[in-house]
Amino acid sequence: MSRRRAPVVLKFGGASLEDFDRVLGDVVRARAEGRPLVVVASAREGITDRLTDALHHPRSAARHRKILEEVRSRHPGISPSGRRHLARLARLLTALEVGPKPDAPVADRFLSQGERLSVDWLAQRLKAHGIPAVPVEADHLGLITDNTYGASCILFDRSGPAVRAGLGRLLTEGRVPVVTGYFGRSLEGRVATLGRGGSDYAAAGIGAILRAERVELVKRHVAVLTADPAEVPGARPIAELSYEEAEELAQFGARVLHPLTIEPARAHGIVLRVRSLDDPHVVTTIGPSRSDRHNRALTLLRPLRLLRLRVPGGRQRPGIVAEVSQRLAGAKVNLVQLYTSSALLCLVFAPGEILAALRALAPLTREAAVMVEGPFRVALLTAIGDGVLADVDRIPGRVVASAEGFSATPRALSIAVAEEEGPNALRELHRALVEEAWVG
Repeated sequence: MSRRRAPVVLKFGGASLEDFDRVLGDVVRARAEGRPLVVVASAREGITDRLTDALHHPRSAARHRKILEEVRSRHPGISPSGRRHLARLARLLTALEVGPKPDAPVADRFLSQGERLSVDWLAQRLKAHGIPAVPVEADHLGLITDNTYGASCILFDRSGPAVRAGLGRLLTEGRVPVVTGYFGRSLEGRVATLGRGGSDYAAAGIGAILRAERVELVKRHVAVLTADPAEVPGARPIAELSYEEAEELAQFGARVLHPLTIEPARAHGIVLRVRSLDDPHVVTTIGPSRSDRHNRALTLLRPLRLLRLRVPGGRQRPGIVAEVSQRLAGAKVNLVQLYTSSALLCLVFAPGEILAALRALAPLTREAAVMVEGPFRVALLTAIGDGVLADVDRIPGRVVASAEGFSATPRALSIAVAEEEGPNALRELHRALVEEAWVG
């Protein structure tokens, strides 16, 4: 596909689909550019939550009937193919009630029904308004993932030929493919979901495979802001981010982006735009780093748990950090953050990981005389932006004094504070690094 005619990819989240008139307007405007257009869609708002609820209550036939009726009512006017999806969902619900507990691939297949129904419903509505839309299911298209069900990664080398051929044929015909987000097909040939928010990742991945001119992630009530406005009333939109800044934001808990969304765009130089459907002027453009930009964005990740490891000989003890990391990895425990001092290793985990972490580290208390203290309830406060190291001396003294741990990289300052201190510390840091800098 030539660069001159590179397509545009528009991704609509579930909340955005609730305002079809604006979605239609976006599609019409994008087609007016004269470029081929690919639409990626999430499940309609609340549908994935309903399906997840059914998985959590597999024997509740009454609950399942209610969920099925709600799903049916949210997808009026679907095609015969869409009605087959509904019939399949009914069969899967019955299988939940009488069969064994579903394994991860079966659960992923079940959850994928929301996107399958959504793209059929959206394509039919677009066609009714003169848009030559066609629903496309990503697993049938050939979007291949690894076998990590529930949080899989797209395998771009394997996916590229089939995705380019399938979508390229439709685009050459002047059609508008409406592609399912959130899932692909594993190496085992089964449905594999990309994790919560994975439709953003799917859209960026499809954009990278097609060498798109840009990928737009359209969200109903969400924008990329300097902080969560629920915590910081003075938070403001960010007009531009580098790929690296956006990646840090996603990794440190900014829910507006799936953590893997940035990498395929960066690898192929694809511009990402995150914009609000409600306010078209609220747009964040994500692209290469620029030296004339001064962004600061803050995240607060909580609840978390911190363990202190007192190590004889401290961090100078040969191999101690590697040994701790290997024991945690062997137990499949995810480490959120690691802080070190001359005498301590401080490890930060999600609450659900703490018991497994303690079990994995228990041999060190016997074999290496390591003392484990905690767990302590903490929140992780992170300031993100190119060149943020220059702001270390602007961190308020009270925030520093309450820190349980501190780390710094050229793009992120990360501070663990007591959980109850998190919101106040976030507002103080936002005032110092964003509001006062903005005035200055």
